[in-house]
Amino acid sequence: MAEQGSHLVELAGGVHAFVGEGGDSNAGAIETPEGFLVIDAQQHIPLAKSFRAALEKISSKPFFWLILTHYHLDHTAGNSVFAGDIPVLAHQITLEKFREVLGPDVGRGDSFSEFEKKVTFLFGPNIKGLIPPGDPAWEWFRGRIEEPEYDTLVAVPPTHTFADRFVFHLDRRSVVLEYLGPAHCDGDIIVHLPEDGIVFVGDMLFVGRFPWLGDGDINGWISVLDRVSGLDVEQVVPGHGNPVTLKELREFRELLAALRDGVAGAIEGGMSEDEAVDRVNLPDYETLPRYREWMPWNVRNAYRQLSAR
Repeated sequence: MAEQGSHLVELAGGVHAFVGEGGDSNAGAIETPEGFLVIDAQQHIPLAKSFRAALEKISSKPFFWLILTHYHLDHTAGNSVFAGDIPVLAHQITLEKFREVLGPDVGRGDSFSEFEKKVTFLFGPNIKGLIPPGDPAWEWFRGRIEEPEYDTLVAVPPTHTFADRFVFHLDRRSVVLEYLGPAHCDGDIIVHLPEDGIVFVGDMLFVGRFPWLGDGDINGWISVLDRVSGLDVEQVVPGHGNPVTLKELREFRELLAALRDGVAGAIEGGMSEDEAVDRVNLPDYETLPRYREWMPWNVRNAYRQLSAR
């Protein structure tokens, strides 16, 4: 029987994924002699507390580092539950995004409650350019963050950053953080455990849910997935959905390619952006959750990117 609710899954000795309920955001943790390396911290404080409590049931070790796969709210709004005084590590662009969305002087513990900041932090700064003011679609996006858990959020930006690669050298394994270029957003990293054949890819992979392109780079995203698919790994932890294999990652890559090719064909056929939104569809994927809500904005984003090249 499948587990209900968000729950902890052990992928290998001391390596865990915290799988979100119904395709909600995932997180992870790696046990080390000094304590846990935590990978992402969930989308609000109550869920982050559930994640922390699940880890505390299996070990009394402290929390040693918090690693962020990217900046989006659904992976970072629970940071304060883990961070305390421990270092928070991410790509340097992730820190830049915190500052872009929340202000150049954002610091650990700063709170924010404005809808504009929350929706930008969750979906990307370009959402205001994608969805016109007054468009009925805004009601869905407001509904996404109307629960009490999102009323006031606490910012905990990275304290340590890197450019291309950062490695934790542990007793029996290494933990390799790599930036492979812009993808789902600019600043995504992978967390690769080569000795275990495991890679955490954050929101560069959605399983069982249509993806949000938002502030992503569709060509870059496909290119990064091509590189990840060449790794020697047996388990892939997505940002949303159950852990899978490279087979599912490659299938997701084909979804993105179908979206890109559909929009590129519309441009080559002389369609306007509005015409492309009306006519480009992906029948093989239209039953996925969030397809109806997100497809129009994904088409607009891809159209603008591909038209600019």
